[in-house]
Amino acid sequence: MHFEYQTPETMESAVREFMAGEDRVLIAGGTDLVPLLKSRARKPARVLSLSRVRELKEVTLRRDGLFIGAMVPLAEVIENPMIRQHIPTLADSAQGIASPQVRNQGTVGGNLLQERRCLYFNQSESWRAQIPACYALGGNVCHQIPSSKVCRALYYSDLAPVLLAFDSGAEIMDGQGPKTLSLQELIHHHATGVNGKFILKGVSIPHFSAGTRGKFLKAGVRSAIDFALVNVAVRYSPAGSHDENPQIRIVVGAMSPEPFYLGETARELAKSGKGLSCEAIAESALKEAESRVSPIRETAVSAKTKKQSLEILRRAIKELFSILPS
Repeated sequence: MHFEYQTPETMESAVREFMAGEDRVLIAGGTDLVPLLKSRARKPARVLSLSRVRELKEVTLRRDGLFIGAMVPLAEVIENPMIRQHIPTLADSAQGIASPQVRNQGTVGGNLLQERRCLYFNQSESWRAQIPACYALGGNVCHQIPSSKVCRALYYSDLAPVLLAFDSGAEIMDGQGPKTLSLQELIHHHATGVNGKFILKGVSIPHFSAGTRGKFLKAGVRSAIDFALVNVAVRYSPAGSHDENPQIRIVVGAMSPEPFYLGETARELAKSGKGLSCEAIAESALKEAESRVSPIRETAVSAKTKKQSLEILRRAIKELFSILPS
């Protein structure tokens, strides 16, 4: 495959080049894009590397929270003292991503904006040539669920559930200039392709009250090498002066085209605290999650096995109970 390779040195020049045509793609660490180039699932005319844009590599403590640049390596997320102090759960999630080599190369932005995965998309070009092109390749069918009007490929970021549980925002730049939006919006835009092209500058995690705790859990065939069968992040924050109840977040990933919140279970737990048993809350979480998942066969693991892996929610709720006040 032949393409032009450029290394813009400023955010402005990167945005200008990226917006100049539809045949351009961005590369961060390359752990996601390079395999897609090799399989010719992506055939760009120009590849823009963000490796020289310094402002994308910053980790900065601001008045309103912690900012982590999109080009910060996953290995630094694990080791950076500001990240470990402000949001240690994020470091825990990064520790379980792939191998040390991938963590040294992969980035925060790349992990959040990785391509969604599907058994029919993540194949060689010759294999894909035997079937009609799917939505992810510009076609008009989802081979997993032929009746679906959209692509049902799964989103596997391990950082996303934690950042969503901690109400993170995203800073982006597009042809209109800088913008700030919730991370949930960013992931939705990425998954659906709405609102066009943009470059992610980084994520911002707000300050939380003392006593805030979080946990991250991941189930996989080989938890530190393979993509997750399911990943779960939970957060507890004590009630503030203007809050009647504490804040609780439960976010499930790797089971659908986007991570999702278990809002009903979280509200029930925030109101009752330990008034309900851990087992009762776990059953509520499983019931709510099962109504939201849309597992597909992405690897040799069946959709049924993926759905069964939701049992990790029992552990997640147990972990959440362990950080609730008595």
